[in-house]
Amino acid sequence: MNKLGRLLSAMVYQNIAALIVVGMIRALFGVYGWWPNEQLNLLVGPMLNQLIPVLFGYTGGKLLGGQRGAVVAAVVTMGLTQASSVPMIIGAMAIGLFTGWLIQWIDKKLEHRLPAGFELLLANFIAAIVAVVLTLICFAFLGQVVSSFIKDMNHVLEIIVNSDWLLLSSVLIEPAKVFFFNNVINHGILAPLGIQQTKEMGKSVFFLLESNPGPGIGVLLAYWLRTTGEERKGVKTALIIHALGGVHEVYFPYVLMNLRLLFSVIAGGIAGIAVFQFFDVGLVSIASPGSILILAVLSPHDDLPFVMLGVMASALVSFLTGYMILRIPLHKAVNHTISRPNLTELGILQQTERWSEQLFEERQPPKSCRKIRTVVFSCDAGLASSSMAAALLKKKLKVLELDIHVTNSSIYEIPAEADLIITHKTLTPKARQNAPDREHMSVEAFTDMKVYDAVIARLQEEYKRH
Repeated sequence: MNKLGRLLSAMVYQNIAALIVVGMIRALFGVYGWWPNEQLNLLVGPMLNQLIPVLFGYTGGKLLGGQRGAVVAAVVTMGLTQASSVPMIIGAMAIGLFTGWLIQWIDKKLEHRLPAGFELLLANFIAAIVAVVLTLICFAFLGQVVSSFIKDMNHVLEIIVNSDWLLLSSVLIEPAKVFFFNNVINHGILAPLGIQQTKEMGKSVFFLLESNPGPGIGVLLAYWLRTTGEERKGVKTALIIHALGGVHEVYFPYVLMNLRLLFSVIAGGIAGIAVFQFFDVGLVSIASPGSILILAVLSPHDDLPFVMLGVMASALVSFLTGYMILRIPLHKAVNHTISRPNLTELGILQQTERWSEQLFEERQPPKSCRKIRTVVFSCDAGLASSSMAAALLKKKLKVLELDIHVTNSSIYEIPAEADLIITHKTLTPKARQNAPDREHMSVEAFTDMKVYDAVIARLQEEYKRH
């Protein structure tokens, strides 16, 4: 199930640009748009009914079946869309993955069995036969079946959106986000549901459930008031990156270092959903990254004030509960009093003077084995937080004129050329499993500048030896 969720997530986030294009056209010229225009809004229908499903099918086919799997999946998805009167987003995701898997399976079975010199001809001919058979099945039979299922599902979604059960989704979403399942939830589950709903209602609250930055803003504000000095600067940086940049991963470590704050983000999420439900608001497309700015752009004209109100409500509730939680130390002092904010009590950092040694603990292989030429920051999806961290290190290395290649990736797709892999400590075991022969660095938070100082010190030490 975990692998399926990540595949669905990958299908969505690789096509986010197209989804945002559709959302912006709807936000500007749709029924709820800033400048309603029936003629320009006609673009939305074909894009949702044909273009987006074909892109999803193509991506799913490529993830499992390579380029030929992608092409076959796109053709089959087109047959599916032509037999349906509703957007085939979910159907396209399913048929894309199935087609890609089928092409992959056929290729493995035929490997080393085709006549020499005829491999390409026969492989393409077999792929074409698969495409014809599946397209006819989808057009003649499967399209109507999936259409009926999607209509029933839309009815169920309508009931959920208007019920109190939607509030409880925060009990699952917010903790799952903190443990780095945010992309799977947003892209793999909520986005397909939201896309289906926008066709019927022009907007969807599902786009707001995971992307709402309010709970994270509240937690970071609470930390900011309870810290001083360099730690406060780090929290401030994380707050700006989270709220405006939409990189939610930057607040996850703060919650993981004090798991009682899960109650804070859950409460904030519930407060935000309550406001969204009360005012019947939603977004016209997936908000990725989950920035306040993106939310504003993708909010229908009449919904914008209430979307922002929901974000503020969730931030306020999360802040108040988080601040009260942080006032209670994790380990009470001998005199049972707190004279001032204490980093150990807040769970932010421990033994900061040994930071560099802790970061490189249990690295593989030993320093002497290989020279570091490529540094990879890796996170769950290889998107927001790792991209931000890679950009920060590149700037520092450029000033020092160190010839080091820096990039970012998912922990499931670590490049073969990676010499040093940097991940959050909760993801390091998985990264080691996927790249066991590389040197690994485990960090608390990508927004802590000590991380980059430690990396640079490590690289300079390496260059001195070589």
